[in-house]
Amino acid sequence: MGAIQEPTREMGPYGVEIRSESFYLNRTEAGGCTVPSRHEAVVPAADLTYLAAAFEQVRGHKAWRLREWAAGDPTDTSWTLPPDGTGEAPDIAWQVSRDGDKLSIRGPWTVYGVERGVLFTELRYLELTSLDEALKALGGGTDAG
Repeated sequence: MGAIQEPTREMGPYGVEIRSESFYLNRTEAGGCTVPSRHEAVVPAADLTYLAAAFEQVRGHKAWRLREWAAGDPTDTSWTLPPDGTGEAPDIAWQVSRDGDKLSIRGPWTVYGVERGVLFTELRYLELTSLDEALKALGGGTDAG
């Protein structure tokens, strides 16, 4: 169980739940979002600024600042597999692309799908900086820290 954070206005439809080594990133009003695979989400391209604000909230929490998670292995993506351990593990590198008004994000996270109009994912703190850098390359993201 984690600590649900109060979303800021800058986060738009996103919310964050802080955990010990990871965080849940939730997007409400997700009717236009799709989940092509367990490790990929497609959201509106306008979400770049909302994601940057959500990541800033994560970096402002003591779980990030304490860096108790920092000794983890960023190449180990086995945690993203289903409980039965079957399926394809994601690449350790983020693949982000913009196609018109859509933003595709694929990488070392678990995307749980769009249920009841909510898209939710789990992302380890270890991967946040590299995702942020990939989003910056598209014109979004925040200062990595």
